[in-house]
This record gives sequence, C-alpha cells and structure tokens, in this order.
Amino acid sequence: MTEIRRSIEIGAPVNKVFEFASDYRNWPEFFEGVSDVKPITETVHGDGAKFVYKVKVLAMKVTVGTEFQQFKENEGWVGKSFKGIEHQTRWIFKPSNGHTEFTFIQNYKFPGHFGGKCIDKLLARSQWIRIIEKSVQNLKKLMEEKLTETSRRSDKPPAQSVPE
Repeated sequence: MTEIRRSIEIGAPVNKVFEFASDYRNWPEFFEGVSDVKPITETVHGDGAKFVYKVKVLAMKVTVGTEFQQFKENEGWVGKSFKGIEHQTRWIFKPSNGHTEFTFIQNYKFPGHFGGKCIDKLLARSQWIRIIEKSVQNLKKLMEEKLTETSRRSDKPPAQSVPE
C-alpha cells in the first residue's frame, strides 16, 4: 500500500477542530474532490459509523465507502474502506498550546485492473499528495477563520437600549 502523511498546526482548539472535521456534512467544505457524502448507518459519530461518498481522482469520480474505527473524541479515528478503492485513513488531533496539531495519514492500494502500481507511481500518488495537502490547508483556513469570526463577535459591545 502507498502511504501519504501530512501534518499541520491549526490555530484553533482541538475540540473545535475535531468537532468540525468529524462531522461528515463538513467534509466537502474542506476535503478536495469529496462530494455526495451520505451516512448509511444510524450512527454518524463514533465507531461503526459508515459513509459512502464520491472522490475525484485522475479525472474520475469514484464511489467509496468508509467506516469509522478506533474513534476517540478529540483524539481521532481510523477510516477503513468497505467499498471502492482499498484505503485506510487515520485522523489524529493533538492539543498544542491552545492550538491543534492535525495529522492525516492515507494508505491506499490502486486497483490492479487500472494498471495498479504503475498508474499510482506515474499519476495517482502525486495527485493524492496535492489533494491531501490542499485539504489540510483548507481545514486550517476554515477553522482559523471561524475562530476569528467568533472572536470578533465576542469583542463587540452589547447593543445599547434606547429609553422610551
């Protein structure tokens, strides 16, 4: 399997980053090429939660399925494939001086009927690296913008009431 690992420091508390990133409804907002995410289990947050979604890679939209495993609140989870491209992801969140050290690890195996290892080395790997780098940057930007907006709102003085 091919492994890609990226880490980034996000200027937001770990509980806020985890809450946002672990909500499947937010994935298309920050994860490049991810769309049409649908839960297929009643559980959508925790071990056993399963999702199907589309991933755009090599100019193709591929349907994949992922199950949450080893889910630990504010720490991370493993996403294990059950449909489509064989893959496993690891989402790791660590507190760091009020910020979050976020690490995303993706292991995947490109299907043999597509030329497998050859296509991976020539095309897919570099595209996955770009997708993952852009996605962790997107998450950082979104979370830091949300923190700034919240801070601005709390800095505003309360509205003055006008006597009648």
